[in-house]
Amino acid sequence: MIAVTAFATLTPERFDAPLYELPQEQWSEKPRDFTVTVVGPERYDGEQPYTYVVRDHTTEGAWIQALTWHMRENETLDAYVVASESHAGLPPADAGYHWNDLRSEAQHAALNKSIEQARDLITRYEAAIARFRTENGEDIDPQQYGAYDETRADYGEEAIDLVSSLAQAA
Repeated sequence: MIAVTAFATLTPERFDAPLYELPQEQWSEKPRDFTVTVVGPERYDGEQPYTYVVRDHTTEGAWIQALTWHMRENETLDAYVVASESHAGLPPADAGYHWNDLRSEAQHAALNKSIEQARDLITRYEAAIARFRTENGEDIDPQQYGAYDETRADYGEEAIDLVSSLAQAA
């Protein structure tokens, strides 16, 4: 019972009634942009809520998208949509805050940027290890293994960061 009470104080949801009264709206044939603000446990550390831009056919679908993304990214169930800061359309140009664009074209652009970074990394890596290759260019000179391993480790750190950004974009 103590765990349930502690959990209940951390989340605004009441399981016997809906948390929100969503506006009654028609499903739109064409998806629209929505601004959705979500707060999670970071609020206890004084952090501001996260604002997302998503594209969906309804307000409810947009809220579900943003809330699901936030809960998955932050590995928490302690999150909810701030209704008063969520609306149809984009944030104002002078919003004064950063927002995360989860619309598919924005994610596609981020993925393309990561792909370009990966191509650049491979080109630089191949140029860096060329000096360690044998005369035929196919193998690594055994006398160069130490330097080759150091170079691999240096590029490996950059590759891990790139792989992480790709995993987040997917």
